[in-house]
Amino acid sequence: MSGIRNLANLMVSASTSRVLNLNLVAQRYPNDLMRKKAPLFTDALLNRSILVKHRLRRDETYLIPYPTTVATKIIFPLDFDNLQLGGRSIFVNQKGFRQTICDLVGDRELELEQDFLVLSLLNDLPSLDPFLVREQLRRHNHQPAECYFSISPADSSRMQNFTSAEMAPLIRLAFGSTNGNASGSGGMVGKLADAILSSNADSRLDPLRETLGLQGDQFTQGIFSWKGFIYYKWQFSEMIQSLIRVIQEMDQIKPLGRKDAAMQEEIRVLKASIRNRIRETARSCSKVLALYDDAFADLVHRGNTAAFRRFLLEAPLFFLDLGHSMGMISHITSFWGYRFKGGSAELPTSEEFLDILSEFETGLAPR
Repeated sequence: MSGIRNLANLMVSASTSRVLNLNLVAQRYPNDLMRKKAPLFTDALLNRSILVKHRLRRDETYLIPYPTTVATKIIFPLDFDNLQLGGRSIFVNQKGFRQTICDLVGDRELELEQDFLVLSLLNDLPSLDPFLVREQLRRHNHQPAECYFSISPADSSRMQNFTSAEMAPLIRLAFGSTNGNASGSGGMVGKLADAILSSNADSRLDPLRETLGLQGDQFTQGIFSWKGFIYYKWQFSEMIQSLIRVIQEMDQIKPLGRKDAAMQEEIRVLKASIRNRIRETARSCSKVLALYDDAFADLVHRGNTAAFRRFLLEAPLFFLDLGHSMGMISHITSFWGYRFKGGSAELPTSEEFLDILSEFETGLAPR
């Protein structure tokens, strides 16, 4: 276990691509009956913890008994009301992880079995995007209260519209179009897009199941991966302009404080590296999304169900790489927007600016 620097900064949001702040959820919804009835974790301390997708530093890799570059960190604040006091942390699957958690919360391992399962499911995800967390847990029959997933109504609505447009050609192929209003808000396309985005692959999707030739768990997992690709494609389209703005504003910021030649040169080198890595990451995301677009177009325009079926079965491999890249891009754009507020915020010191750039550069490094 170790101290956490700048833990108070995690109070900014209940959920982002990197952070799931259960302590903030508890503070925002203290009397929410559904939160009490359907908690994320059964243990009270775990249900006030802060989960972070953490890029392992070189001196941390030995803690995890298998090769990985990103780990899920559980942070237990020392004071739930004053995060500036810091906290203690442990990585999921770190050596001695289960026993350490049991000792900390005062329960036996058997009593925490459900919570260990939830931690394993979260650890398997490439990021902590609330949509993906919710779908991962529901896919394994765990349905915590909605307050744990801070997807705004506006985001849900935009994703629904995006999915309707995305699915329209396939739904017409699988179901046929019996009237000219199929693409309207009350038509079949909207209803089937809603079914795809729902927590269960129910009977409304039977024609798609038959079209794709997938059954049972293969179909359920295929739909989940498909939702992941739709989500990331929507998210990428929404944040590309934010990425461009980060690059532009990064070059314009003149930090305060000492400006010796060595620090100026380090900042210059980091800026250049970050610009290149952001472009490389964006290109990498575009390439993976293009694989999905090509397979989907092959299905819709050529009726090649075998190729798209194969893509869905292989999707988890692409999904992990895409999720890690998108998680870092999302972190950069959301943190930048919060810290610099479109250029109107207080300028950082040279030391703070160097810390921010160093973290971005490390996070964008090739896995």
